[in-house]
Amino acid sequence: MTLREVANEVAALVTDATGSDVCFVHVVDVDQHRLVLAGATPPFDQQAGEVHLAMGEGVAGWVAAHAEPTMVPDKWNDPRYRYIPSLRGEDYASLASAPMLVDGDRVVGVVNAHARREGSYGEVELALLTQVANLLAQSVENSRLYQALSDREVELGRFAARTIEAQELERRRLAGEIRDGISQPLISLWYRLQAVETALGRGDQPAIADEISVAQDLVTMTLDETRTAIAGLRPSLLDDLGLGPSLASLARSLPDLRAELDIEPCRLAPHLEVALYRIAQEALQNVQKHARASLVTVRLSVVGDLVRLLVADDGCGFDATQMPAEPDTTISYGLVGMRERAELIRGRVTVTSRAGVGTSVEVTVPLVAVT
Repeated sequence: MTLREVANEVAALVTDATGSDVCFVHVVDVDQHRLVLAGATPPFDQQAGEVHLAMGEGVAGWVAAHAEPTMVPDKWNDPRYRYIPSLRGEDYASLASAPMLVDGDRVVGVVNAHARREGSYGEVELALLTQVANLLAQSVENSRLYQALSDREVELGRFAARTIEAQELERRRLAGEIRDGISQPLISLWYRLQAVETALGRGDQPAIADEISVAQDLVTMTLDETRTAIAGLRPSLLDDLGLGPSLASLARSLPDLRAELDIEPCRLAPHLEVALYRIAQEALQNVQKHARASLVTVRLSVVGDLVRLLVADDGCGFDATQMPAEPDTTISYGLVGMRERAELIRGRVTVTSRAGVGTSVEVTVPLVAVT
């Protein structure tokens, strides 16, 4: 059974057991540090996934934060209560709330039972609700873990498809660079060496010197193009000096853009550095191609147990609320790729933009990200 199906059944059982009018089952989202409505008695089961509460917010948030049950005889006189229009709180006067505990002290969710009449719940009802919540806690936790695993598999499948597409795009790009940036100078070099051979036969020393000078320039150009292509595949700075210097080098390499850097020295796990570097690379490429900006800001910091990366520009911006669900432009494709990379390391990408103001891309990643 899905998490939603299990939560709906729990809501029905609690309603019957406590004589309540409605019941809401909230599940803890550990990564986002919040409660999410996972199921409820009809018609509120349709709101599953749509209602979010921060830990400590509302009665359910208070119960989750304190890991203890509570009852509210008249919720309109309780400062902890938060009114949510879609759940029609005006129809119910009193409520009882209990945490769903696993291993005795870990909160995995909260059960909220509501009644139309004031003072419908006493110590007996609260104790019964607490027992029912704890009995059902493991079922909810198992369903949550199964749902998380299923979602993860879907994300990994989607990311694998995107990775293959990105690899093919990268191969085509590299093939173009080899053809235009490396092969052409090598062909020209071959002709110049042929000219040197001819000049040697004539004993034309000035012509030989000119052709060798041009050949040397072509070799230098080809070496530069080769280094650029190699750096695009794997920057040596990332291995030698770490993420900070690599980001600084990347930002300063953008033509016609002034870079403002605020980078805290830090060394992270190799997979985190690679992922954050690639996200920054994609964000900076979007700035260069689309933003029409003059200034780009790159910030890297470690705050508590989070790594924060910010790439912001002063360009034309766009309406972030109108981004399509499926990528159909280069910029939206890039944003999807950044989000998928971040999700694989348990991170989150937040894009803020407004037409005429500029765009900022912020990535937050826990230091205990998946290894």
